[in-house]
Amino acid sequence: MNKTVLPVLALLLCAGTAFAQDYGLFIRQMPALAGGETASEESGAFSYTGTAIPWFAAPLGKKADLYLSAGISARLENETWKPVPEVYRFEFIYNPSPDISVELGRVPFGENLSYVFAGLFDGAAVRFNLGGGWLKAGVFYTGLLYKKAAYIIMAAEDRQDYYDGDVYFSSRRLAFGINWKKTNIFDTRNTLSLSGLGQFDLNGRDIKIHTQYLEGKLDIPLGHGFNAEAGGVFELIEQGQRIAAAFAVSGYLYWLPPGLWRDMLTLGGCLASGSWNEAAGAFLPVTSRAQGKVLRPEFSGIALIQSAYTARFQEALSADLSAAYFFRTDQVTYSDPAMDPSTLSPLLGGEIYGGLTWVPWSDLSVSAGGGVFFPQWGRYFKKDTALTYRITLEAVFSF
Repeated sequence: MNKTVLPVLALLLCAGTAFAQDYGLFIRQMPALAGGETASEESGAFSYTGTAIPWFAAPLGKKADLYLSAGISARLENETWKPVPEVYRFEFIYNPSPDISVELGRVPFGENLSYVFAGLFDGAAVRFNLGGGWLKAGVFYTGLLYKKAAYIIMAAEDRQDYYDGDVYFSSRRLAFGINWKKTNIFDTRNTLSLSGLGQFDLNGRDIKIHTQYLEGKLDIPLGHGFNAEAGGVFELIEQGQRIAAAFAVSGYLYWLPPGLWRDMLTLGGCLASGSWNEAAGAFLPVTSRAQGKVLRPEFSGIALIQSAYTARFQEALSADLSAAYFFRTDQVTYSDPAMDPSTLSPLLGGEIYGGLTWVPWSDLSVSAGGGVFFPQWGRYFKKDTALTYRITLEAVFSF
């Protein structure tokens, strides 16, 4: 059992039935089909994940709340079924005052850009509501998380464990973060977010990787339905005796056009530094987030420009269409078996993806999507590399 939740369970048992309870069940079904010659976790195979998550919530007096959720997934990968139990949000929340909140257990945490780390983590966090903003800080341990939910791959050994079917837990690291967000900054409608984050390697290896990050993001309402955001992360990487700097930047423009449909156009891009020399390294996040929906490279040594259109045609039906083009920012970080061995080009290629979401009732959601990556649009892959495709279907029921 996850040791961080033992105090929460003890408190629950002591509380008895003196409080109102709420509970339910989420069921998620997700088949996927992917293929092609470029590297992909699911490439060339049918996969299926079915997950059942019972949850329980209850107030503990007037200043505390409890939320417990755990479940099991049935995964079909490489024609093999595998049951995967997992603890999800497992949280005790205490509010000593209206402006202070303390969270203990397996709690959600992440910075505003979600480029460094985001998800559920075991530990403690405290949030303070300030005038026109808030401050949140937390300290967490990652070694009890399920590896494919956390996706913490910062070293070659982490990647080996990720694809080792006999390893369940994620890389062991002590992560910490402080996030501050202020609305109406400088007496404008702009919103400023700042973060300081980091992690220490606890894996007991000969060469450890420690990282620290400074992040900023600015949201700017432009009027007439236009909004913009810009952000960046500066990173220091300590790997053995080597200390290197890295960075990531992004910028996006959003437009909500007038009309009957609730729709939005998005245009922008992001860039993560590559491994350029001993002093300038490839951007290395704590939790990796796939960029793109078909090619799905990790955000390290990668840049992309992308556009998207989303629209809700009816209350229950919405659609999205997106396009992206990918670049390498160095010669070594991104690698693929289908690469042209003679290439020096940074141009990887482009993808197109579309999807539909149908929510006929609040407790039922069905979504379907599919897309194609075109390696011929770039110069990195061999000329005869086949198209890469990905098709997914997802249904979520709640009771």
